[in-house]
Amino acid sequence: MPSIFKSRRCAAIAAATTVFAVVPTALQAQNTGQLVVGQLQFVPNTHPLIQVNNTKLFLMGFIQRPITAFDPSGQSVCILCTVKPTLESGMAKIVDLPGGKKGMQVTLKLRPDVKWGDGTPVSSKDIAFTWKMANDSNVGFSNYNAWTRATKVDVVDAKTVVMHLPKVAVGYDSWDHVLPAHLEGPIYEKFKTPDEYAKQSLYNRDSTNPGLWNGAYVVSSMQLGAQVTLVANKHWPDQVHIPKVVLSYRSSATALVQNLLSGDLDAVPVSPGGISFTQMLTLRKENASRFSFPVGPGYNLERVAFQLKNPLLADVRVRKAIAFAIDREAISARLFEKLQPVANSIVVPTSVNHSTDVPKYTHDLARARALMAEAGWKPGPDGICVNSTGQKMAFDLVTTAGNQTRLQIAQVMQNQLKAICINLSVKQAPIAVFNGEEMRKRQFNGMSLSSIQFPPSTSPALFLGTDSIPTDQNEWTGNNFSGYSSVAMDAAVIEAEAALQPAAAKAAWAKIQRIAADELPILPMYFYATAWVAPNDFSGMDVSRFDQPTNWAEEWRRK
Repeated sequence: MPSIFKSRRCAAIAAATTVFAVVPTALQAQNTGQLVVGQLQFVPNTHPLIQVNNTKLFLMGFIQRPITAFDPSGQSVCILCTVKPTLESGMAKIVDLPGGKKGMQVTLKLRPDVKWGDGTPVSSKDIAFTWKMANDSNVGFSNYNAWTRATKVDVVDAKTVVMHLPKVAVGYDSWDHVLPAHLEGPIYEKFKTPDEYAKQSLYNRDSTNPGLWNGAYVVSSMQLGAQVTLVANKHWPDQVHIPKVVLSYRSSATALVQNLLSGDLDAVPVSPGGISFTQMLTLRKENASRFSFPVGPGYNLERVAFQLKNPLLADVRVRKAIAFAIDREAISARLFEKLQPVANSIVVPTSVNHSTDVPKYTHDLARARALMAEAGWKPGPDGICVNSTGQKMAFDLVTTAGNQTRLQIAQVMQNQLKAICINLSVKQAPIAVFNGEEMRKRQFNGMSLSSIQFPPSTSPALFLGTDSIPTDQNEWTGNNFSGYSSVAMDAAVIEAEAALQPAAAKAAWAKIQRIAADELPILPMYFYATAWVAPNDFSGMDVSRFDQPTNWAEEWRRK
């Protein structure tokens, strides 16, 4: 491992240790009636289905529940519905379509006791309205379990709908958030362009309106960029044990640690959105008696995306050289004590569809240099690679501002790529810029470092399919930020989406993993372990869930 890693890591840990030592002699008195949670990235808007990312899903778990979510085993379970739609339960069935094709009819039956925060029942009208909006080409929804999967919705009664799917597809039992038709319906009918709707939506103009939220909590106040205060939804049918949750935002992970130790914060999640894993490990060593440190397996994939419209990176040999030059094992060992092992596949190892039969990119500078030479690159007089036309191998890596772990990893990669004569510049962008111009509008010019939430029902088309390349034609939706387009991958995705039987699904997913590792539009780094730093009197959180733990926040308790 190059010395830059040791020196920068030591400096970072020294700084962190200095911060950790600043502990007040008298901590603030604990208020067990509330939980103050530290966060890094303030959401650019509070619309549940627009610009969806991990930060937003964390917030939405408290206030806006999906119809289904995933339990610790990765199985879809009902949140707003009464019975999960499956072939076995009879709530889903395969039907014949014209032309000899097969489709599906999926019945969704909402809980009779679920209401919006203003007391209006969550109803079939809300599902039909959400589906209508999602299928409007002028509206850019970016949720994972897309409502556009259905071509038709039949409203059976006030709590029951039948979704008509034009093909047999896995994930038919997983459905995301719905919107309140009684509030957003009139706005949508009047303002249908994306810009007009975004400006006029109550989610952006009046986020404290309780009727917007159907979760265990509603938004009671919001200070832009600083704080979101949540209070128990008086219409939520189950008991909420912590009446008030405050999401308090800071500019850096170091500030989160300082405020945690001073007592201004009660709890913080570990990245993404919170402190770094390294900071959590240091806290665990030095403050084990003050806090609890739940850690469990996660499914958020940290990955490098390559900008394939950049000719320098369009050559897969260059991408493979980069993969061999980055010592991911050393990064995992030094930053995470191997609690977040290297990801050799896009599928989390705990998944039944995980495959080990994929090309692996262990640290190998000799192979990396050979691939660079094969691609026509050799060191120039200043040590930077040049090709036969004199073009230099230089580009940026962009990541999110304020995330100390990502900055450390980016700086290590910057140093390691010098060994194969690549000049990598590190940029940090505010979250709104990163998720907007840099990623969705694909303005980054080289590599990006970020995570993607990858629940079991999500099709890999979300970030590997040709149709998921963000463009102005699709309102910049989709997470295929690399601009990757592969006939073989698209065919494998279609095969996986239709594979209802476990053996067929496993085979299709193995093919997807092999193609992704061989063509390398993204380089998997690691799957985040789900971890928190929480007060000792805190209980009820299951960090090992495959979905946001905030979807079950009503179960959290403080003694």
